[in-house]
Amino acid sequence: QPWEFAGREGHKLLTEHYEVLTTTNDARLLETFPELLERSYEQYHSWVPAREEAPARMRVYLFNTRGEWVAFTRRFTGEHADIYLKIHNGGYSLRGVSVIQYVSHPVTFPLLAHEGFHQYLDQCVNPNVPAWINEGLAVVSECQRWTGGGLQEFDPWYNPSRRNHLGEALLRERLMPLQRLLDTHAGEVVLETSDVVRTYYAQVWGLMLFLWYGEDGKYAADFERLCDDLSKPGLDRRLRAEAMFTEGGELSRGAALFRAYIGEDISELDKQYQQFLRERIL
Repeated sequence: QPWEFAGREGHKLLTEHYEVLTTTNDARLLETFPELLERSYEQYHSWVPAREEAPARMRVYLFNTRGEWVAFTRRFTGEHADIYLKIHNGGYSLRGVSVIQYVSHPVTFPLLAHEGFHQYLDQCVNPNVPAWINEGLAVVSECQRWTGGGLQEFDPWYNPSRRNHLGEALLRERLMPLQRLLDTHAGEVVLETSDVVRTYYAQVWGLMLFLWYGEDGKYAADFERLCDDLSKPGLDRRLRAEAMFTEGGELSRGAALFRAYIGEDISELDKQYQQFLRERIL
């Protein structure tokens, strides 16, 4: 359907779960976006079952130029615009809406899937999922293999840029300790240096791989149970109990979730996690 932004003619694309408002007029992209979004939705649902369907189609804005993205972001985020405008490649999710700037296929398609995962959690699962799993699975959503015929598959191991950043952090011995990774809120990360930001996102990707494949799959079933429980109402009560009875004071929500499902010995798990990264990434 026709749509317009700031005098520029664009399109409204409707799929089963999404409403895409875009200023691009590239016919091939207009065909590709809906498939990518719906395939991504299926992938999200396979990792984290939905509590319920979104009350309406989830909205995605996809702007063809940086200028359009900036103009919309200033209007949409108001007094917080300066924070969002620091995002170089133009992508964020806020209040259940994804706002994306088109850069190129290799940049924008993973970005759409990444922000789409945040949107999915917010609208269909639980808006209060700790950052290490929220960002971790969002980065795994970037792991796409494409052919000339379109999206071939999601492959959690295939993320060249994150792999490079993780390898660099390993070689320079700049990995964040697991405890810090579990405690960190993504909003805190964006205020750090670009090296710290890249390392954080690469490490939470590596953490997802560790929980699925590390120690011969030792933690995979517990991680799957954790993901299944994210939408259940009793989760917060369990986390509060976990934090309350931990020696040494209250835990962060992220650490409480990890301890409740994966293991209490964070120091030992950190050693296993870092060894896994050295063996599988370098």
